[in-house]
Amino acid sequence: MSWQGTRLSQFTFEVLQSATVIQRKIISEFLQGVVLASPVDTGAFRGNNLVSIGSVDVRYDLNKVDKVGGQTIAEGNMRILQAKIGDLVYGQNNLPYSVALENGYSQQAPTGIYALTFQRVTSKYK
Repeated sequence: MSWQGTRLSQFTFEVLQSATVIQRKIISEFLQGVVLASPVDTGAFRGNNLVSIGSVDVRYDLNKVDKVGGQTIAEGNMRILQAKIGDLVYGQNNLPYSVALENGYSQQAPTGIYALTFQRVTSKYK
């Protein structure tokens, strides 16, 4: 991007496009971090990590399992591609035991999942 030969409106559009790409990259990195840090027993917790745009998604499905995490990441990334700069994007897991896991209940994630991932990702981009 440069000012030479570029109209201000075009430059502004390019900045917004770049910001949207960066926003999506950060959200995707957060999603991947959360999914891969998720403790795995049946795979239900890992499979119920959700991304929503504009409002919280309160759904969960005990039968939705993803022990590896690839499907959950792919589904989340499809939603992330819909995000635009300025959109409020949520990452959540609504399983009844998700708060216990976040508070260190699992030996696989004794210090939690979401808060640690958030700290790691945000510190990288400060």
